[in-house]
Amino acid sequence: MSIRKILVALDGSNPSFNASTYAIDFAKKYDAELIVLSIVSPTPYSQFEYANIGRMKEIETIEKEKSEQYIDKVKQKAIENKVTVKTEVLIKYTSVVKEIVEYAENNKVDMIVIGSRGMTGFKKLLLGSVANGVVTYSHCPVLVVK
Repeated sequence: MSIRKILVALDGSNPSFNASTYAIDFAKKYDAELIVLSIVSPTPYSQFEYANIGRMKEIETIEKEKSEQYIDKVKQKAIENKVTVKTEVLIKYTSVVKEIVEYAENNKVDMIVIGSRGMTGFKKLLLGSVANGVVTYSHCPVLVVK
């Protein structure tokens, strides 16, 4: 098994930061490139939030800046560990699962590392899970980290 590219998906949660630690360790062990990806899927704060394009763009900018802040922390940690790292923040209005899986396929990723929100039982069934979807639809192995 050859692991040349590892993708870690971040959403700013503790499980996603835990996943980034594993991803950095794997990238170092296999001398692989690390791709740190965040999918920004802006949601309105109220039903009237997207009343105009200007406000929508403003929310996109705010959310993208938040993502870049936590991605930069992971990038710095990777650099400190002498891991080749690439970062990307994408603004998408479709399924986060779809975007992660397609990004991994299009960039020939060999492994995806993703955090689990830790939902169990009925909540998981009711709400679904990005990690669950990525595991289901990914073309490559997926490591889910709590």
